[in-house]
Amino acid sequence: MGTDTRDDPYLNAYAPASASRRSGSAHAPLPPGTSGMGGSRPSSRGSAGSASGITTPGLGVNATRATSSGATRRPLLLPRSRTPGSGANDGSGTVGSVLSMCGAVVVTRSAASGASDKWREGPANSILPVKEWTSVKHGREVANTCSSGRVADLSDRNIMCMSLMGDKAVMGSADHGLKELDTRSGTVTRNLYTKRYGHTEWVTSVSHCRDGRILSGGMDSKLCLWNSSGVVCSDLVGHLGSISRVRTHARDDLAISAGYDRTLRAWNLQTKKEVGCCTGHDAPITDFIWADDVVASGDRGGTVRVWDACRAAHISALRGHKGHITAMLALTPQSCNSLDADAGSGGPVSLIATGAQDGNVRIWDLRQKLNTFTLGAHPGGAVNEIGTTLGDSPPVIVTVGADGRLLGLDPRKNFTPLFELGNITTDFIYSLLVLDDLVFTGDGRGKVTCFDVRSGQQRYVLNAGQNAIRCMAATATCLLCAGDDGNAVMFDF
Repeated sequence: MGTDTRDDPYLNAYAPASASRRSGSAHAPLPPGTSGMGGSRPSSRGSAGSASGITTPGLGVNATRATSSGATRRPLLLPRSRTPGSGANDGSGTVGSVLSMCGAVVVTRSAASGASDKWREGPANSILPVKEWTSVKHGREVANTCSSGRVADLSDRNIMCMSLMGDKAVMGSADHGLKELDTRSGTVTRNLYTKRYGHTEWVTSVSHCRDGRILSGGMDSKLCLWNSSGVVCSDLVGHLGSISRVRTHARDDLAISAGYDRTLRAWNLQTKKEVGCCTGHDAPITDFIWADDVVASGDRGGTVRVWDACRAAHISALRGHKGHITAMLALTPQSCNSLDADAGSGGPVSLIATGAQDGNVRIWDLRQKLNTFTLGAHPGGAVNEIGTTLGDSPPVIVTVGADGRLLGLDPRKNFTPLFELGNITTDFIYSLLVLDDLVFTGDGRGKVTCFDVRSGQQRYVLNAGQNAIRCMAATATCLLCAGDDGNAVMFDF
């Protein structure tokens, strides 16, 4: 059951020092899109650090805090959401929605949406003459084979993350670099790693900005903001641990990142400055979702914390899971009830779905701060992904787990199980892609399986590699898969 912890002494938020504060100017309300008044940075537990290294407990984010001079410091305030299309995208907008529903790598609406009929029959290049080549993988020379799809050999290490904009995909890998791939031609157009620019550790998360720039995060604790062309980036520094997730705003120059330093940080991508920080987690943050004015973050201790994105203010802590939070999904009333929910305009977020290592899926009511539904969905392993269908039929919530099962839930009937597909793989399911009423799963042996949610039947199986498929995305005509082989495989529809 969720509990209201707004007065938790270990919760805090701060805004970085501004030039006016350093020059000794008086306090003033935060103008839209600018940094707040300065002060000592809290530790990952939310206590305010001093120059001498002595820390004192922080106050709740809704309270003011006294400085050493006796003055009060305002909590971080970010402007409320603008109506889409109103005002200029000047980077001064709110920390708001990327999508109304956003899971880890689950795509619910893409350029391929509305064309699911041709996807039901399988790709045109699902069976091809065997292609063989030799390359270095994980430090040794290996022989590669492929009998389906178009293959781009991108790295000798695992591909960890992917972001897609139009026909251009960017994939980050354990070789410390990112590759930009043209999915139409299958050629690499940029290698985002040089001696002067880029990450020095594994790239763990990547997201396209609205203007074509690319934001990546790595185990080196920094974010790299790459120009839309060329191989030059700006380092965004602030995290003190590995980056677990980055998400960018769909309409403004804003981003949020989460890390193993137990913080969420907001960034203005126009000024390339940190504009806020939320602390309070007692364990590393594994994932977060960002929908409209709500951010919910989950950690390795099983706790989910909910934040007001406009004020960087803590709302509640949701406890009940045991083990790491492994999957999260935001649900709007429209996504749970209507026949054609449009991402980005589904109404206020009132529910979130979470999955964890305990195999349970929990539904949380954000208004009541309560756990309203719990299902032992994957008792044989962790819940790896949660997604939802869109289209002309009633919505279905789908979950996949390390036990190799696919489960469908009806959100209109108190999340009653609709179907269960077991033994669909002899390995773990690592990735999930939802395209209208079709579900694609990627397993640990390189198999991508397509299911029809309405009939609950398997449609076809694709050979996308020999090892785990960790990332999937869809353009209007192409299914893109990547993972531990270090290759990108493209299936054409």
